[in-house]
Amino acid sequence: MKKIEWTVLDIFENGTSAEIARGFLEENGIEAKIRDSTVPYGGSIIFGESGPKELLVKVEELEEAESLLDEIKKHKE
Repeated sequence: MKKIEWTVLDIFENGTSAEIARGFLEENGIEAKIRDSTVPYGGSIIFGESGPKELLVKVEELEEAESLLDEIKKHKE
């Protein structure tokens, strides 16, 4: 079985922002995971849910995910 490789798509200022982006990606068929961006430095234990979060996607879906994330950013402007 091939091991799934994950890569960081973007870093968000908090869990809420990361969850919105993850939901959008998953609605468009891209699996995504969220993890604390500060894991080696204490993660949620120190920073709580308000700390920075990394949004990860499978390496083979990175380009499509970047394109979709650009759509979200355009709508924010």
